[in-house]
Amino acid sequence: MAGPAGCVLPDASETQILIKKALHGDEQAVQRLLVLYHPRLKARLIRQMDAVMKSKLEPEDILQQVYLEAFRAIGHFEYQGPDSFLRWMYAILDRKLIDEHRALRAERRDVRREVKPATARAGQTTYIDLLTRVTAGGSTPSQVVRKEEALGVLQACVATLPEHYRDVIQMRFIEGRPVAEVAEHLGRSIGSIHMICHRALKLLREQAEQLGLTQEG
Repeated sequence: MAGPAGCVLPDASETQILIKKALHGDEQAVQRLLVLYHPRLKARLIRQMDAVMKSKLEPEDILQQVYLEAFRAIGHFEYQGPDSFLRWMYAILDRKLIDEHRALRAERRDVRREVKPATARAGQTTYIDLLTRVTAGGSTPSQVVRKEEALGVLQACVATLPEHYRDVIQMRFIEGRPVAEVAEHLGRSIGSIHMICHRALKLLREQAEQLGLTQEG
């Protein structure tokens, strides 16, 4: 069954089972829910991003914020029918879009305010680069996983990382900041940042494999 823009609707019974597990603290169930609804959420986001926002932000920037908020707030979700989780996610997404629109309007009013650069600028990495790192080293991308699905898996995994891992992944591999700058910003040694990078990538790779992103080559 397909929804708007050809997005396949997740199975209602599967969603309900995952929601029940998620509400009992199962982090992988939260990840699977985010992956299931990623295509519909991204389609809605892209429809609502205007030209100005698209020039400043990548869709993945906003979706990552949405997934992080959903992960933190899942305990407050109340199941009220097959579409209730999607409506809940849409509400989070719409709030984030409103926040971004307000921030961009404020930037246009105050030219002294630093404008947030898009992740695709030269000298920076992107979620695609992070995906390459996560799927490298002894594993090969699954034949059944397309790039868009893989990005959804990756973003769901990043959202559920411990906060200090997530901060380092964001600054080092998504924003492309030098290790020394990340260390200074977080008040850590360069050695500790290297260690966190290694552990965070290892954890992302393990979680991605559990969600079917990669398979042993």
